[in-house]
Amino acid sequence: MRNLVYIFAALLFLFPGGIHAQPSGIKANPPAKTAQQQSVLETMLIGAVAKMQTGDYKTAISHLEYLNKNFQGNDAVNYYLGQCYAMTGRMEDAEKCLQTAIRADSANVWYQDFLANIYLNEGKGDKSTAIYLDLMDRYPAKYTNAYTLTLRGNRALSEYKDSLAMDSFEKALALSPDYAPAILGQSEVHRMRGNIPGFFASINDMIENPGLNPAAKCDYVNQLLKHIDYNFYRMWNVQLDSLVAGCARVHPTDSSALRLAGNWFYGTERKEKGREYFSRFVESYPEDVDAQYLKMQLIMDGGATAREIIDQCETIIKVGGEKNPRVMPALATIGDTYYKLGQTKNAFKAYDRALRADPEYLPVLNNYAYYLSLQKKKLKKAAAMSRITVEKDPDNATYLDTYGWILYLQGKPQQAKPYFKHAMLYGGRDSKVILEHYATVLEALGEKDLAKSFRMLAENKKEE
Repeated sequence: MRNLVYIFAALLFLFPGGIHAQPSGIKANPPAKTAQQQSVLETMLIGAVAKMQTGDYKTAISHLEYLNKNFQGNDAVNYYLGQCYAMTGRMEDAEKCLQTAIRADSANVWYQDFLANIYLNEGKGDKSTAIYLDLMDRYPAKYTNAYTLTLRGNRALSEYKDSLAMDSFEKALALSPDYAPAILGQSEVHRMRGNIPGFFASINDMIENPGLNPAAKCDYVNQLLKHIDYNFYRMWNVQLDSLVAGCARVHPTDSSALRLAGNWFYGTERKEKGREYFSRFVESYPEDVDAQYLKMQLIMDGGATAREIIDQCETIIKVGGEKNPRVMPALATIGDTYYKLGQTKNAFKAYDRALRADPEYLPVLNNYAYYLSLQKKKLKKAAAMSRITVEKDPDNATYLDTYGWILYLQGKPQQAKPYFKHAMLYGGRDSKVILEHYATVLEALGEKDLAKSFRMLAENKKEE
């Protein structure tokens, strides 16, 4: 396993602390220059805050932006304007306002607290953590909680201070025994110390807690499984199986848990058990496009007939909707399946259907164009479709081969050659078909020796 500190840090922010209470009073620093200006400032500010509290952020922003223009640098104006921006999704503007408020009054805890929340929502975990740890040091009675203790433990983990980290996580769990980020932090300390049984024990505590977010659990376990090697699997496969199966047992109908278990057991050559979890997923989510794709994979692995594959593709399209981009692979598969059956007319109808849904779906454009070229029919149409593929994906050797071959069939070997040369740089040498096509083009150009060398390469591919 490698860098599980990073995994823990990422997961920590799936369980952020709530936004703390807002200050009840309105402090304006610096004050307006005259009594009349001060009165305008206070009156408009109170009115703007009242609008904000009723959810009328548009009016509140209008009033606060006016005040910010006329009373630049005022901390209270920027604080409340920042809140309004945050509530309307303007996080960068909110961040700037809170930074201005803090510059005007660096001792104000509320400003610091809210800026930390903004950073958290923007995915700037390091900045948020720095503020909360500073507040924890300055105001321990107020800011020492499971969240901040876990932040401190995570910081210690990143500095490889495992004893300090464990102390912080244990204090966090004393305050909140089910706090998942602290449990995960504790497990990571066990791992760093080589205490793998302790590591699994901590993780199991999280898995067995039904109140924790199942998607977050599965995401963590997924990340763990991605970073193990064969030796770790060989030694600890029973414990890994327990984690995966535990997710599905505690959350028996959760899609992420069922997919995790299916993928794990199927991928570790226990396919029958994997199919059981996958089948439960499909049965639980019949209207889910991913579930229907999974069903298609299962029937294909079981030796499905072409008719069964086509029927399942139609089910996917029905569930997802004809214009849904996610059903495009199913539309393409129908055409490919008909072509393999020798039903060219039906294949081309299926491709036309797919292109009505997405005129620039590259796999269909390429296959349609190439199959037309094999029939040496409608080469102009084939060239137009194939040209789109090389324009959209210019380094795809398969697309380059199709377009180059169509140009050759149109009597344009000189124009075709650059596409084959480019294909050779991006995997074309690994395909006997592309090598044979290139040799044929070179022969047409009179480059016999070079054509012979590529023909030999193609022959070697046949032997392999």
